Amino acid sequence: MKKVSIVALAVLGLATSNMASAETDRVGAYVGGQIGAFSADIENESDSGQSYGAYGGYNFNEWFGLEGTLYVTNNFVDEDYFDVFAASFSVTPKFTWVINDTFSLYGKVGVASVAMVIDSPIRDIDYSGFGLTVGAGVNAALTEKLTLRLGYDFTAATLDSDDFGAGDIDMDLSNVTLGMHYQF
Repeated sequence: MKKVSIVALAVLGLATSNMASAETDRVGAYVGGQIGAFSADIENESDSGQSYGAYGGYNFNEWFGLEGTLYVTNNFVDEDYFDVFAASFSVTPKFTWVINDTFSLYGKVGVASVAMVIDSPIRDIDYSGFGLTVGAGVNAALTEKLTLRLGYDFTAATLDSDDFGAGDIDMDLSNVTLGMHYQF
C-alpha cells in the first residue's frame, strides 16, 4: 500500500508540474480593455478622475511588440459651471521581459495624441496636440490566452486650440490601469 501511495504521488506531482509549466502564448495579436485612475496636471493645477480604455497590439516575438492604447476620462474638474474631459491615443514599441510562464514585465515609449474639451454654458473649447508617452507594468497570465495587466502610463503634451483667445497649455497625464487582454 505504501509503494502504491508513493507511485501515485509521484505521478500526480509530474502531472501537475506539467500543467503548471504549460507554455503561455505571447506571440501574435492581442486586444483588451482597461479601467484606471488618472491625474492631470494642467498649468500647475492638478485634478484626478477615472479613465476607461482599450488597448491592443502585436507581439513579433516574446520580447518586442507594437501597442496602441486609447483611453478617455470622466469629468475630472469639480466645478459647477463647466466640465473637463480628456482623451489620449498612443502608439508605442513595447519591450517585455519574461520572468516565468505566468509573469512578465513590460516597458514602452512612444508618441501620443491628446485631446481635452472644456464644456461650459457660454462656449466649448477644444484643445489637441501631440506628446510623448512612457509606460511600464506587469502582466500575469491567467490562462494560455487570457492575461491580466497592471500598468502605469505617463503622457506629456502641449495642447493648442483653434478657439480665438485660448492660449496653448501644457498637460501631463498619469494613468494607473488594471486591464485584461486576449492573446489570439
